[in-house]
Amino acid sequence: MEQLAATLLAFPESSDADFSLADNLTFDTAAKHHVSKLSKMLKDQNALLLTHGHRLIDLLDPAVNTLSYIAVLHTLLLPSPDSSIPRDVLLNKFVRFLYVYDARQARYARGHLQELLLAAGSGQYLPPSVAVDALATAILRLDPTGSMLTMYHLNLVKLAYQTDNITPALPVFDKNIIYFPGMASYGEPKFLCDLSLPPPAYLSRETGLASYLKTSLILEYDIFRGMSYCALRDWAKAYDAFERVVAYPTREGGVSKIMIEAYKKWVLVSLLATGKLSEPPSYTGAAANKLYGNLGKPYTALAVLFVADNAEALKAEVEKNTQIWSEDANTGLVQEVLASYQKWQVLGLEQIYSKISLSEIRKQTTSAETGQALQKDEDVETLVQNMIISGMLNGVVEKNDDGTAFLTFLSPSAQLSEKEFAKELAGTAERLKQLQPIFKATKERLGTSKEYIKHVAKEKTRADKNEPDPTLAFDAHVDDEDLMGGVVATG
Repeated sequence: MEQLAATLLAFPESSDADFSLADNLTFDTAAKHHVSKLSKMLKDQNALLLTHGHRLIDLLDPAVNTLSYIAVLHTLLLPSPDSSIPRDVLLNKFVRFLYVYDARQARYARGHLQELLLAAGSGQYLPPSVAVDALATAILRLDPTGSMLTMYHLNLVKLAYQTDNITPALPVFDKNIIYFPGMASYGEPKFLCDLSLPPPAYLSRETGLASYLKTSLILEYDIFRGMSYCALRDWAKAYDAFERVVAYPTREGGVSKIMIEAYKKWVLVSLLATGKLSEPPSYTGAAANKLYGNLGKPYTALAVLFVADNAEALKAEVEKNTQIWSEDANTGLVQEVLASYQKWQVLGLEQIYSKISLSEIRKQTTSAETGQALQKDEDVETLVQNMIISGMLNGVVEKNDDGTAFLTFLSPSAQLSEKEFAKELAGTAERLKQLQPIFKATKERLGTSKEYIKHVAKEKTRADKNEPDPTLAFDAHVDDEDLMGGVVATG
């Protein structure tokens, strides 16, 4: 017991209070030495570790002795919780670890850390309300930029959506994914503890902290993320999430079942977010667009009627295809579209009026849920007030002396106060600072890309021959293999 405790507590040295700030060489050397001792202990003294694990884990601080804590926690928790320690006590220690572990040390834990994070999102150990918040925190401790997609993300989004615990996961969902495992081979970095490393340099198969993700899993993440935003009625973010699936590059212009599913939801959400059907992004290939058009006809037909001034026809189209909406699990979204039809009509009145009576709104707009105008001005007021409360409408309802109620459309203030302007500048500067490592990593990848090198050589030859500058951008010259990971555009 004493020998095990001495080994576990040897790193970091208690006398070095600032070890977490040590230079990379010092930290790397000490961490690798400690991992070597832990590996030997796990191999030669695993039975003894299990026997004394419940006492040993009490000696360790997960925020300080992170590597040792991972070794003991992994032994006690996986593949199933050890019976020598009360389950609730062990799981409480698991949760605390997820919130406070030292991310710099944890990079050296390799597969042990990956397995613990996957266990947190599996739904087998922790209540969903606890697991979602703890795992979201743990993910952003490991990668504060949130720009690298991992299997942990997929576990998180499924658990959050399926158990309706979405809000605690939003700090992860709201991050922009830039990197995917295996998209570029960085190899083993010189110093794994180097905090300036871009996420794919330390979150990789080589370091044991991430595993390869199939295309289907990448698409699953965004479609579940989109459905999560739908559950919160955040239509703009749902629109962006589904669009990532719709425009995902595939081989030979084909589209998968999950991409078709996302397209159908994207059409509906585009009506909710923008009031009209949007065109897929320009980089979505012609072949994919054609397939979307053929397989999503009921949805595009609904979208065409949504922007037409015929609520009865829209209602009839929805009722005609009730079975389709149900089979596609889109009944709820279609009902949201019907409910939003009149709201977008109200917003359209701002193009004509700065102030309009509620009775006039009742005459000029129609409910697609009933196919008729609202019966009372009070119903219009309820509709308008709900739009104002939700942030969809920037306006105010006022009453004249004679009791006539009016909606006044308010324009957003064109001027910011000095304090607000300073806040905007600080926010922009911080976002640019966060983007610097992404720009650096992207430039490095592009500089070593065979397609880019080929392009540069071709342009040099063209210049030597004094030919006119090409009018097409670099992406029009690349060969079939995509820069990001061996796939071609969907056209």
